[in-house]
Amino acid sequence: MSTIDKNDMTHFRKLELKQHGPVYRFFNNMLKNPYVLIAPAEIIALGTTIFALGYCIFMSFMKWDMITGERTFVGLYNYKYIFHDELFLTSLKNTIVFMILTVFVGVIFKVLIGVFLNKNKPLHNLVQTIMFTPYIIATVAIAVIFKYMMMPNGGVFNSMLAKLHLPTSEWYMGTKSALMSLAFISIWQGMGYGVLIVISGLRAIPNHVYEAARLDKAGRTKTFFKITVPLLSPTIFYLLVTSSVGAFTTFDIVAMMTDGGPHNATYMLAYYVYMQGLRFMNYGRAMAASVVLLVITSGLSIINFTLAGKKVHYQ
Repeated sequence: MSTIDKNDMTHFRKLELKQHGPVYRFFNNMLKNPYVLIAPAEIIALGTTIFALGYCIFMSFMKWDMITGERTFVGLYNYKYIFHDELFLTSLKNTIVFMILTVFVGVIFKVLIGVFLNKNKPLHNLVQTIMFTPYIIATVAIAVIFKYMMMPNGGVFNSMLAKLHLPTSEWYMGTKSALMSLAFISIWQGMGYGVLIVISGLRAIPNHVYEAARLDKAGRTKTFFKITVPLLSPTIFYLLVTSSVGAFTTFDIVAMMTDGGPHNATYMLAYYVYMQGLRFMNYGRAMAASVVLLVITSGLSIINFTLAGKKVHYQ
């Protein structure tokens, strides 16, 4: 055996001894744990999230002069200010109304359309694909399209209503109709995604349940409310939670179409935070409004899990 071969054998023996040593076994067992493998990503995600959250809460108690860079501790002044600010209260009211419209009306239509399209036929599959398209289109593009379609003069919607001899609307330019118009756009954009989620939930329901209902001569209405809705409750619960949180954080549609107008009719919480922080340079007030928004969205999730969670029937 050559000198090179002897050196290689010696090296491999040393590696083999190290591999079977306690240090090797410790790291080998540790790396087999899935939680250890995802730990770096979790540490980064939690670290950035906790840091941002902590910094936001800390700055909500400060007054930050952007010109001099001076930060002054003001306690609860920012919170007192926003809760006495008529614009903040208006934005809170508008956001609640917007959430009610988009969540409850949207979920009802998603469930009904999902039940109607729950057929494995080429036409239904094509309709599902077409309905999902708005969800993958950028919200900015959707806002621009609807901004021209909803124009009071020369818009597509009013032109169609005029041809049908129906009353026209001011849409997003009217004080009473602006918030409804934004809610309609939001429901339309999220309809395809919600319908696909509902269809996935429907196809997870066992067929023998419906066969038993047919043997008992149960009608379609009774089958829908007694079987479909209870067994679809986990899916409906998921849509309620995600839709309510998404409604409270709506920003892009407002910024692109109305800028909170007309007469603050579409001013919402996320847009209020943006205006206070980036337009008016009141970072303390913006952070305080952000904390309030965080508390509201967290409270909505807790309420949904507490109330709606009790009605969920898992298979």
